Order: sequence, then structure tokens, then C-alpha cells
Amino acid sequence: MIPPPGGATKEREVPPPVPADEPAGRGLTGPGSDTRRVDAAWELAAGDSAGDARLAREVGIPEFLAGLLRRRGVETASDARRFLAPEEGDLHDPRLLAGAAEAADLLLSTARRGGRVVVFGDYDVDGVTAVAQLRAALSRAGADAAAFIPHRLRDGYGLKPDTVRRVLAELRPATIVTVDCGISAVEGVAAARAAGVDVIVTDHHLVPAALPDGAVVVNPRQPGCGYPYKELAATGIALKIAEAVGLASGRGIARASLLRAACLGTIADLVPLDGENRTIAALGLAHLARSRAPGLRALLAEAGISAGAAPSAEEVAFRIAPRLNAAGRIDTAMLALALFEERDAARAGEIARELSARNAERQALERAVVAEARRRIGPAPDDTVLIEGDAAWHRGVLGIAASRLAREYHRPVLLFGFEGERAGGSGRSIPGVSLHGILQELAGHLDEFGGHDQAVGGSLPLARFDDFRRAARELFRERVPSDALVRRPAAEAELPLERLDAAVVADLARLEPHGAGNPRPVFLARGVRAAGEFTPVGASGLRGRLRAPAADVRAIAWQPPSGLAGLAASRRPFDVHYRVAEDRGGWGLRVEILEARPAAGERRVEDNPTGAA
Repeated sequence: MIPPPGGATKEREVPPPVPADEPAGRGLTGPGSDTRRVDAAWELAAGDSAGDARLAREVGIPEFLAGLLRRRGVETASDARRFLAPEEGDLHDPRLLAGAAEAADLLLSTARRGGRVVVFGDYDVDGVTAVAQLRAALSRAGADAAAFIPHRLRDGYGLKPDTVRRVLAELRPATIVTVDCGISAVEGVAAARAAGVDVIVTDHHLVPAALPDGAVVVNPRQPGCGYPYKELAATGIALKIAEAVGLASGRGIARASLLRAACLGTIADLVPLDGENRTIAALGLAHLARSRAPGLRALLAEAGISAGAAPSAEEVAFRIAPRLNAAGRIDTAMLALALFEERDAARAGEIARELSARNAERQALERAVVAEARRRIGPAPDDTVLIEGDAAWHRGVLGIAASRLAREYHRPVLLFGFEGERAGGSGRSIPGVSLHGILQELAGHLDEFGGHDQAVGGSLPLARFDDFRRAARELFRERVPSDALVRRPAAEAELPLERLDAAVVADLARLEPHGAGNPRPVFLARGVRAAGEFTPVGASGLRGRLRAPAADVRAIAWQPPSGLAGLAASRRPFDVHYRVAEDRGGWGLRVEILEARPAAGERRVEDNPTGAA
């Protein structure tokens, strides 16, 4: 979700690779045959063999792996150790986080007075896991801790004055502590303070010029905060506050329990998986294999994770997070929170199944929005920005639908749902185009507006929608250069298929967990051939085998690049961008094809059939 004016948040939607051989309920229909094919200019990252060799010698790793590390910003032996083998000692002291000690003291003094603390959260995985940690830590310390998560459709995002007044009337708090929101909630904090309620704001979003007055603020990005790492998700900040409360009260929760929740929100929220975030993700995933919490065990089982196995970051992103997010998309995120807090195994199983049902409903709603938007946009749109709206579209799925369409068409996309006299929507952009920056020039058309470069949300009167769309199309045509609309798929290195032995695959596994800032590496292989025709798999995928000298490798393409089927059937050589697929089902070595084009000589023949130079 994207907050209204002044806030910024991120949400991870289910990305294109949706394996059909995974448990049911994950698949989404792929692009139709008339979907626009966006021209692509392939790129290969520049290498630095001397630098790679230096790091390889210092760390005692292959140059191949050293090069991948350096492309992730790792330049020293000590940084390489922390990246390849995160450990608890890499986590920073929570007391280094400005405001954390003051927040812990205020929370505990509220508890000693017998006052109630309301943990005010957000409806995505980051927000829900942050609420779960902080409420558990406060309860362990003896506080009367209640939870409140706004309803996406009825309340909207954040600490709004009307929502604050409802919390005051229904829950009667002495202190409100926000997670994943509040950094721009000047009016909401003022409403609480006017009622004599203390407020603690914990948030990870960009800090505005004016902070809420009278609140204790905990945000590693705020001026004057010397915390060593600035990219924590809200759930990471909640972990720090929970530990600060434990240190101050002497009644802390085991760090492993906090990490299990924190890793889910960290992976789901698209924060960079480097530094402390990488440590939280890696350690938390390992601890999930040993969880005894009925809710987590039920969630993992429902997502198809074997008992006693640690899920991968990709399994969190594709299987677990969508189920948790679906609660807040379709109705209330309190159902997702209830799963974390449930202590009865049978009831936990019921909640997990209900989350799966809501995720299936979310997928159906998303498919309907994407299909109708595709029909309206057509296969080859001329507009630089794509803007559509409909009264039948569920606002809870507009962001992920816009993201899917932005990837397909390689253009910024804004989708709106019409309700009564209002139009409310979400937008997603493409690399190099600041959706938020351009739309700020049209802020006069919008009553509410907020977000960041790649994702925005806003609303306006329905009567002004057509005028807004015309103005936006014109402005984006002026601001976005034509070359920004050309996809530039990039490979990190050239890796022939014959080099994919067990040692290389093991080295690649050391880069996990993958996510934002540390994607699964993409490689270039030249002159491969198909061992036969590729056959359909899942909703829109293809699978087959690729051959190269001394190599025969199983291959799959969940979103097949244009022309792949024809290249495979032709038996002529072609180049591919691929990544080594995760082996979670005993499939063995597989590569996932992301891009395909005729090999260099074949391209020259196609461009000039006579063969003339």
C-alpha cells in the first residue's frame, strides 16, 4: 500500500515467476498473446578481474564469487565474511537507535502506572510483524498492550485524526506507539496529545521537514540519529524497541522469536537485504525451521514448507507474504496478527487456511483488474503513462495489478477504483522514472497524494478524473525521455552452461537470502540450443532442455520471452539471460530463462537475409 500525503511505504507484490509446480493458489494468468512486446537492449555488467582476484585472495573464495560480491558493494574481507556468514554479533545494540531508550522508558512507565499501550500498526506484512513483536514484548514486560491495525478501505493508511479519535474512544490508551507509520502524522499526533495521550512514533519512511510535535520519534533516518544502519524495515525497528524494552525491564523475549517475525516483514517490504537487514533475514529464516509457535508452524505448512525446513527468502516472498498480505487487502489485517498470537494448534490451522482462501480471492480480483486493464490499454499503447479506472475494481489489489502491468508494458501505470464520488488509486513505475516526482507537479489535481519514486497512492473527486488523466499523459510525455521506455535487461556475468557444476551452484547458494539489493544473479550464455521443442507449463510458462558443448540442462521460463518457443523449435543457436533456479522440490539443477534472442551470427542473418555484410 501507499500512504496518503507525506508518507512513503513499500509493498512487495508477487513477482512474475510464479511456478506452477508449487502449491495451488499461487498462479496468476500470464500476458495474453497480444500483449505489447517491449523492445529490449541487453546489457552485460563491466568486469574488474584485478579487483575480483584481490578479494578472492583475501577471503579465500573463487574469483567468480568475489566478482558477484563486489557487484553487491562488498569490497573488504570483513564485509565479505558478514555477507556470506551473518551471525548475531552483527546485530547492532538497540540503544544506539535515537529515541529507543526513551521510548522503552515511556512504555514501561505507562505499564507501571497501569495505563494501556496501543500498538498502532499497518496492514502489510511489515506492519503486522512489527505489531506482533512489540505487543509480545510489552506483554512479557507486564504491560496492558492492545493492538490496532487500520482497515485499508474504511480507515486508510496511517495515524489520521479520525482514526486516532476512534482508537481513543474504543481502546482508551494512555500511550500510543506506532509502527510502520506516523512520521508525517502531525495532525494525528496532535489529536492524541490534545487528549492527554503520550505518543511514540516508530517508522522507517523518509523523514519530512516537520516532525510530529510532542512525540518520541524512533527512525534511523531522522537527523542526529547515529545508528550505524539506516535501511531497517518497520519490523526491524520494532525488533530494536522490543529488545530495548527487554533490556530496561529485565524481562525480554528470546531474540530467536523476534527474528522469526522480523525476517518475514524485512523480506516482504523490499528493503535492501544488505547490512543488518541481511543478518535479520538470514538468522530469522534459519530460526523458522525450529519454530514451536502454532501460528507460524501452521502458516509454513499451509504454504507448503516441509516441517523442520527453513523457508528461503523466495518462498517467503512468493508463498508466505502473499497469504499474510491478503488479510489486509480483502478485509482486516487483524486476522494475520491473530495467526502470530494464536496458541491453539487447531485454531491456528483454521486461520492459516482462511488466509489461503483470502489470498485466492485476492488473486482472482487481481486477475480481473489486470485482464480488463490489458483489454483497454491494448497491445501497443502510445501513451507514456498508462492510467485506467473502474468502479468494479477492488482498491486492495490496485497496487500489485499496476506493478504487473508496469513490468509488462515497461511504462508507469496508475490504476483507480471508483467509489461514489471519489477515485482512489495506486501507481507503480519503472526504473529511471520517478512517478512521485512527476506527479508532484499535478498535486493540485489530487486531494491526497504520497509515496516514493517507484510507487504512489492518491485520491481525487471522480468528476476530475478525466482532466487529471489528460494532464498526466501530457506531462509524462514531456518529462519521460523515449529511451527510458526501452527495457535494458542486464546480466551480471557471462557464465556458459557447461560451467554449471556442483561447486558453482554451491557458491551461488552462499549469496542467499536473495531479495531487494541482492537479487538472484542473472547470467549470459551464448549460442545455446534447445534439445527439442519447449512445452507449456502452468498458466503461461514453457519448459524444456538447453544444450551447449558438454552441457545438457533442464530449463524453465515462467514468463517466456518473446520468440522463445520459435527459437527452441528452430534448433538454431540462441543467447539467453538466465538464473539458476532454486531447488526446493528435488528437481535438481534447473535454469530459469529470462531473456532469449538469436545468437550473434543468427541475428545478422535475420537482419540481412541475403547474407551481405
